[in-house]
Amino acid sequence: MFFRFNYDEKNDLLNIIATVREEMIRTGMKEGLTSTNTITLSQRLDEYIAKYQAILIRELA
Repeated sequence: MFFRFNYDEKNDLLNIIATVREEMIRTGMKEGLTSTNTITLSQRLDEYIAKYQAILIRELA
């Protein structure tokens, strides 16, 4: 099944990525780069970035 994301969905995902990135940076500066909270946010950010990249790849196919 072919599913194309619309602009709003991609834009929302980019906003989430930016928000999580900012939170991760703040947490890393406050708690350190190896804190559990920083690592958890980094992993969450990786997941959102991977989702966005998958959307872009599907749209190019």
